[in-house]
Amino acid sequence: MRTGKRLRMGNIFRGDGRTVVVAMDHGLFGPWPGIEKPGETIEKLVKGRPDAIMTNLGIITQFADELSALPAVIWTVPSDGSALAYIEQAAKLGVDAVKVSIFGPHDLQKYSIFGPISVECERWGMPLVVEPVPMKEEKYDNDPKEVAKVARMGAEFGADFLKVAYTGSAESFREVVKVCPVPVTIMGGVKMETEKDALEVVKGSVDSGGAGVMFGRNIWQHRNPTAMVRAISKIVHEDATVEQAMKELK
Repeated sequence: MRTGKRLRMGNIFRGDGRTVVVAMDHGLFGPWPGIEKPGETIEKLVKGRPDAIMTNLGIITQFADELSALPAVIWTVPSDGSALAYIEQAAKLGVDAVKVSIFGPHDLQKYSIFGPISVECERWGMPLVVEPVPMKEEKYDNDPKEVAKVARMGAEFGADFLKVAYTGSAESFREVVKVCPVPVTIMGGVKMETEKDALEVVKGSVDSGGAGVMFGRNIWQHRNPTAMVRAISKIVHEDATVEQAMKELK
């Protein structure tokens, strides 16, 4: 791994090899509750000390001062051939990684778009996050075999780390982690019913060898985003139990 990638990956992942990333790129689909005022949301998140925020170009440029308080920033770029044009700009912006996504069943031809993007990222020393999301009847498909397939495909095409769906149990998620030669983080997906549900998912993923989380709605739609970041970080970075992490939310 070239120097630029090593330095940037070191900003995203702590010495324990894990990370807590707040996904805040949902604004492309409108002003979601919780991120209507991005600057205020970022300030709350920063107080919880996440390892990174993942967001879009407009937020990065408009709120660079607030984001500069974080160890790392990840830029979500288009998930098509146009992504190649963004990698050089990402390096100039000073972000620490770019993220691309594909939604749908595993398809070698469809996933091959990651190959050229990975080559360009290697050229600029820019870590690449791949988010492969299998879908079934317009819903996330967290079947362990499907998640493992798309995760491995992302790694094979050059992802430096992955953002995937949690498969529902520590035992099944362990099978996903086992077949991936790069760090595997989990997405939050839809807002979970309770904060305890969210923390149990976090705990199951790290107990399986996962490298942390890239959560959005389950953090910034919480009544106290600052505390939720701290609770998640306690599990990810301190191997706390769910009960210990829940104390951060009181």
